[in-house]
Amino acid sequence: MGMKRCVVVPSILLMLALLVAGDEVGAILLPSQAKDEAAMAMAAPKRPWKCCDRALCTRSLPPICTCMDELFECPSTCKACGPSIDGLSRHVCQDQHVGDPGPICRPWECCDLPSCTRSYPPTCRCMDEVDKCAPTCKSCLPSRSRPSRRVCIDSYFGPFPPACTPKVVAAGGN
Repeated sequence: MGMKRCVVVPSILLMLALLVAGDEVGAILLPSQAKDEAAMAMAAPKRPWKCCDRALCTRSLPPICTCMDELFECPSTCKACGPSIDGLSRHVCQDQHVGDPGPICRPWECCDLPSCTRSYPPTCRCMDEVDKCAPTCKSCLPSRSRPSRRVCIDSYFGPFPPACTPKVVAAGGN
C-alpha cells in the first residue's frame, strides 16, 4: 500500500506544477503551441546582411544568429550598428536573425594557398590555381605560371579561410 502512494503523489505534484507554470517562460508547450511559434519564426523578417563569415548562432531550432563580421560601414538594412570590439573604424551589425545565417562572404569556399595580412581580422587573397573560378569571384585572371589555370584575385576582410585539402592528403599521406 505504501508503494502506490509514493508513485501517485509525485505524479499529481508534477501535473499541478505543469498547470501552474502554464504561462511562464520555461513551461512545457503543447504541440499546437509549438507550431504557432514555428510559424512566427518562419514569418521573421529577412536577414539584415547579405552574407556572413563569422556567424554567432544559438544552438536552438531555429537558431538565432548575429553576424560578427567587421565592416567599414553597416548595411542599410541593419537597425543596430555598433563599433567593433577592437574600437577601430570598423563596425558590427548587432541585429539578430531567426534562422539560417546565410552564405559566406568570401569569394571562395576554401583555400590551400592563402595570402593574408597580419592585421586582425586579416585581409586575405587565395592564390590557388583552379580550372574555373567560383561564381562569387569578381576578378578571375589567368595564372602566371600556367595560363590555362585561373586565380581569383579578390580579397576579403575576415577570418583566415579553411583549407580545401586535408593536411594528411596534402602532405602525401593517405
